[in-house]
Amino acid sequence: MIKRTLVQMTVWNSTVVFCLFVMLGGALYGLARYQIYSDIDRLLVFHIDNMRQITLSTGEQIVNVDSQEPERFILDYWWDSNDVLVKSVYYERTFWELSSILREKQSHMGPESIRMGEKTYRFVSRPYQGNLPEAEKRSSLPLKTVQLMTEITAEVYYLNRLLWSIGIGIGVGAFLSVIAGYALARRALVPIQKAWDKQQQFIADASHELRSPLSVVQGQMQLLLRHPDHTIEEESVPISAVLKETQRMSNMVGGLLLLARGDSHEEVISCKPVRVDGIVKEMAKNMEPIMDYKQLRLQAHIEDTELLIAGDEERLMQLFMIIIDNAIKFTQERGQIDLACVRQGKSVLVTVKDDGAGISERDLPLVFNRFYKGDTARDRKDHGAGLGLSIARWIVDQHHGSIHISSVAERGTTVTIRFPLL
Repeated sequence: MIKRTLVQMTVWNSTVVFCLFVMLGGALYGLARYQIYSDIDRLLVFHIDNMRQITLSTGEQIVNVDSQEPERFILDYWWDSNDVLVKSVYYERTFWELSSILREKQSHMGPESIRMGEKTYRFVSRPYQGNLPEAEKRSSLPLKTVQLMTEITAEVYYLNRLLWSIGIGIGVGAFLSVIAGYALARRALVPIQKAWDKQQQFIADASHELRSPLSVVQGQMQLLLRHPDHTIEEESVPISAVLKETQRMSNMVGGLLLLARGDSHEEVISCKPVRVDGIVKEMAKNMEPIMDYKQLRLQAHIEDTELLIAGDEERLMQLFMIIIDNAIKFTQERGQIDLACVRQGKSVLVTVKDDGAGISERDLPLVFNRFYKGDTARDRKDHGAGLGLSIARWIVDQHHGSIHISSVAERGTTVTIRFPLL
């Protein structure tokens, strides 16, 4: 699925990048063409609109245009009312081959281009305004149309060169767009790949963890069916094993459901002012019988003041139960557990420290992963399902706090939890 998605995203990204190249190249060519043609058209229109008749010192009457624009090769075509071409004013030789085309385009007022052989011309047509008496003398009939034409072969050549350059650039851009599209797709799929791998690992671990208790339950139930005439007392051992494994599965499913709701943001934390110091004191008191049973010493240091945070009391008790239970579980007899709850600046600092087995440096970065136990023998019953610390971190995150674990193998573990004070 990931590979197919990578191909699809590469195609889409490449298409988008390629289209951007095409649009950019088209816009560049269009802008250059518009600017060149508009300058030429403006010059032709200006010449038509500003033609005037002047008298030279020799007495000769000529048509002149007073313009500061750079000089450009321009031809004049004059048409009478019978569409007969009047001789050009500026030049003795007239482009007769073009005249037949221009005759048909007298009514086209907009600028147009004409291709003749290897050359291209641009012309503009305007009705004659009756302001050039000297030109009228060249025809026995009234003048009807004035056309100005100029050669634009050089401009068309450079526009074609520009178009070829843009085309080559788009071709190179198409190749680069595939590379860029693939790189973008790979980068975008990194979190998806991680989520997919995490999900696959989660499913494998959940299946493994559920297989063991189900096997125990199945085996014990088969034993019970072998002796249907036995009393409950006689079969108390397998019944007890079934109940124990059922409770284990129930706890595991409850933890998975909590984490699943947390991932989908369905589990809502009910935040209200709660005293963390009070919760820690209560947890320490409730753990005393277990501590005595395992012959452990509990050293508690809880600040004698109200330490209020915005939180869910039930979830906070669950959090501290997980942390303290882990400390008890991995501390040997006659060991010591230190529990502290103090104010530190604008935060509440809760610390649980033990002198138990500790966590190896290799396993320490992975302790918050779901189902991770730091032990290749994953079916050890005293280690639980490996969901406790994942749930603990979720609860801390929901309270906008932080949790940190430091440990040295065979020397103990310290869990530090920080919450913002109200």
